[in-house]
Amino acid sequence: MLKTPPLQTATATIDTLCGRLASATLLEDRRAAILGLRSFAKQYPASVASGSLRELITTLRRDGLGEAASPRGKSDRRPSAAGSGDVDTIRLVLETLLMLFKPDANSPEASDEIAFFMADEFSMRQDNIALLLNLLDPTSPYADYYSRLYSVNLLSAICAARPERLQECVLSAPLGTSRLVGVLDDTRDAVRNAGLLLLVDLTGGASEELRKIVAFEDVFAKVFALIRLEGGLADAGITGQDCLSLLANLTRGSASNQTMFRESGCVGQLMQLLREIFPPSTPSTDFAADTREKAGWGLLQLFRFFLVSGEASTPQNQLAFFRAGAAQILLDLAFHDGLPVPLRVLAFQSTAGLISNNQPLQEQLAGLQVAVATADKGALSPSAPQTNGSRSAPHSAKTSARTSVERPRTYIIEALLELTLKQSTAETSLRAAACALIQAYLGKHDRIKAHFLQRAISGHESNETGANALISLLQPDLNDHNSIVFASWIAQDLVVDITEAKAAFASIKEGGESEDEDVLTAIQSLGSSLEGLLQSSGNGTTIIAYTSLLTVLLWEFAAGIDDLLAEGSSLIQALVNHAGNVATSPVTAGAAAVLLGTIYEFSTKDSPIPRRTLAPLLTQKLTRAKYLAALQTLRQDPAVRDFDLYPADAAANGLDATYVDLFQTEYSRLRKAIDKDPGLEVLPSSASEAGVDRDILDELRQQITGLSTALAAAQQNAQDSMQTAEQERLSLQKEAQTASAEVERLRRINQAMQAGHEEDSQRSVAQKATELEALNLAHSRTLAGLRQDAEKSARSAREQAEQAAQLRIQELERRLVELGNAHRTEQSGHETKSRELQNLTEQHAGLQRNLQQTNIHFQTLQTRNREVDTALQQERSRAEEVSAKLASANEAHAKALADAARAEEALKEVREELQGRDAELATERAGFADLEAELESLKTALTTAQKDLAVAKTAASTSSADADDTATLKKELAAAKEAEKAAKEELDSMLLVLADIEAERDDFKAKVKELGGDVGSEEDDEDEDADGVDEEDGEEDEDDKADVSDTVAKANGKAAKKAEDSDVD
Repeated sequence: MLKTPPLQTATATIDTLCGRLASATLLEDRRAAILGLRSFAKQYPASVASGSLRELITTLRRDGLGEAASPRGKSDRRPSAAGSGDVDTIRLVLETLLMLFKPDANSPEASDEIAFFMADEFSMRQDNIALLLNLLDPTSPYADYYSRLYSVNLLSAICAARPERLQECVLSAPLGTSRLVGVLDDTRDAVRNAGLLLLVDLTGGASEELRKIVAFEDVFAKVFALIRLEGGLADAGITGQDCLSLLANLTRGSASNQTMFRESGCVGQLMQLLREIFPPSTPSTDFAADTREKAGWGLLQLFRFFLVSGEASTPQNQLAFFRAGAAQILLDLAFHDGLPVPLRVLAFQSTAGLISNNQPLQEQLAGLQVAVATADKGALSPSAPQTNGSRSAPHSAKTSARTSVERPRTYIIEALLELTLKQSTAETSLRAAACALIQAYLGKHDRIKAHFLQRAISGHESNETGANALISLLQPDLNDHNSIVFASWIAQDLVVDITEAKAAFASIKEGGESEDEDVLTAIQSLGSSLEGLLQSSGNGTTIIAYTSLLTVLLWEFAAGIDDLLAEGSSLIQALVNHAGNVATSPVTAGAAAVLLGTIYEFSTKDSPIPRRTLAPLLTQKLTRAKYLAALQTLRQDPAVRDFDLYPADAAANGLDATYVDLFQTEYSRLRKAIDKDPGLEVLPSSASEAGVDRDILDELRQQITGLSTALAAAQQNAQDSMQTAEQERLSLQKEAQTASAEVERLRRINQAMQAGHEEDSQRSVAQKATELEALNLAHSRTLAGLRQDAEKSARSAREQAEQAAQLRIQELERRLVELGNAHRTEQSGHETKSRELQNLTEQHAGLQRNLQQTNIHFQTLQTRNREVDTALQQERSRAEEVSAKLASANEAHAKALADAARAEEALKEVREELQGRDAELATERAGFADLEAELESLKTALTTAQKDLAVAKTAASTSSADADDTATLKKELAAAKEAEKAAKEELDSMLLVLADIEAERDDFKAKVKELGGDVGSEEDDEDEDADGVDEEDGEEDEDDKADVSDTVAKANGKAAKKAEDSDVD
């Protein structure tokens, strides 16, 4: 009678099919096994994968591709005869493998671990990946539709599980990247799209080397051709978005791929795609519009990857895109009303990145024109006046990306200002993006900044009606807070780090005398507006806009500080109250504190509110703690702390990059400003980084003035002396000339007398002639003497005066030099002392940190010591438990050896010895000195026990009546010996544990002593005793332990041998 066959389970069937696949010799049998496994792959993926994965791969290689497998353990493969492969087998195997990667979600064996297992199995062997890549070869006879599609899907599944390993295998495989990129040329959409997704996943986190190789395979041209084949960006749908993702993966952060992109002529194709973002002239479906917007978003994001600030390739990318007309296209996109606001914002941001930090492109941007809707609020007309260096025009010399007949065109800067400052109904994000483009236009270009500021000042003076940043600040529209914020951002970029621009801004006047209005400067007007907002608890972003602008404007600008303080007493009070009010916003309170710190830092003794008056307001009314807390809170606020990561959050609070950068850079200086002595003033940055005491400076100036006056008086006295000597010399010279004239007159008289009385006697004439000659000689001598005396006296007087003046001048110069040297010496000494004080402060702080670390380490060591003590107590408890167990074993042994008294006494001595050892262990090695004596006694006891045991055995052999009792006694004795052996092994392990604990305790004590800690005196004594014992008996203890172990082993061996002899008897 036939029996019903047993019901076969799925697991058994899978095992049978796996065995058949491994052992079958006919292709049909193997194919049938594969079909069976495929039917189970969805529901039982783990069973199928664990039993047949390697065989499936082998079958794919052998039956599918017709390759002959080499012996196991070798990776080389030999191709078999041509045409021996089978396309159907390839398809079956690939389908089965795909099912294993993606099993049924309701399967009891479904798990992510299966995908990892299969990916590891494929990727651990290079030839497995090469096998799949070979199926992508379009020239292969086995590369049909299903083979290529399933191979790409398998590679995608492997990439999802093990992307790094797959990237390595692709790089190592010959022609691996070429075959992957070649899939994009497949005419079948399914294969091509699957290959595109695989490339996107593979290059998502790939290395630079792999991305370079993929880009070298002319992938850029293939991607653009694929987009055109799908109908362009608007109609490509998800395929177009995948193409943009692939381009983004290849170009993000890769200078070489960006260069290849430019040089391969892809810039023009990218511009063509940008033009396709514009809405069509005819209405389209919502789905088509949504698809176009998503593709446009991805395209603009791709565009921004080429314009990352600070990269070496960015200037070349900017020039290439600008020459291709990207700026005009992006601006037309940004001002197109038919596009969604996020897309227009991204277009503004892309334009800003296109011209950022590139001066030639910044200059060319101002010449572009855009179309502006006439129906919009605040729309520009062609006849609008020139604003901030821009002029509207009805037609542009440059061609637009899209022609517009209805809307007039205006210059870009004017349109940006109109959108930013005038169109209050526009989206805030759109206005902020337009403002960012204006800032990029001004950034790091002083000539453009100067021209922009001059045109703004001219517009303010002429009261123009167009958009003007200065008018928005000085004549604010309180219903449009955003215009004040954006105008503040623009003004900050205009004046930051430019002293001439700050002076020009400060020279602006607000108000008119003819209209009976108070004339205020621009700085005073800003301070007045800020004061009103603070007192009325106005809008927070507006407060931040004014405070940030004043901070940037007044930084290192003492003249501006004095200008503000001239009308700023109530403003200072309002700032102090706002900064110290805990109920206010932390950002506005911090901004108020920053402005107060700036005013105090750069104020002077001659300011309208001197430093000595400002200091008590900060240190007493506001208090130092609240000032520092406000600064710290502002710095820790996410808007400031994460500004580089999330600039939009800071913009929402009214903070600009210029102000945030200044605050983060000068944070430590602002904190130290409140601690600076009021007598110290900050010199300009070009003169010194430190301060100078104003009292000392005034005293030195007075001394210099006195010395200059004395020097001038001395010089005047010397000049007066020289004039007096010259006058005396001229007087004497005149007297000499008068005497000479008198002599000449007398000579002529004498000659006349001689002519009249010539007939007189010769004697009288001779006498008169002799007298006249004598008189002439005497007169000449007298005249020469007088002349010499006059000249000598004049010369001596002049020399004395000059010497006195020179000495006075030298004395004054020497005193001036000494005063200057003393001032420099005092200043250098002050700086030296300051540096020494700073160094000592840093050293003190370092010592405090070291002390804290030492205390922490000491506490850690104490904790470790307590843990070690706890462990020691646990070991002691464990030893007591072992002792209790040993005692119970001894009691059982005593009952078992009731008839062998001598053996019982010997075993009792052994137990006492063990208990003594246990007591020694509890007292931490207190009795190791008597180890040798105890060893001898133990040997004697064991010998006695052996003799007694022999006597007992003899008695047992002679007495047949006691045979049963003797057998029982032997068994109990053997059990007791086993218990004894276990107890000794436990004791040895406890000794080892105790030795480790003691070693850790010694190390801990050594570390505590090194750190300056104190250990107990009892522990020190124990350590000293232990050290003494160790020094004297260290080697003996080791020998004794070895002897004890040998003796116990020998005794146990002898006892076992005698027990066997007795059993034989």
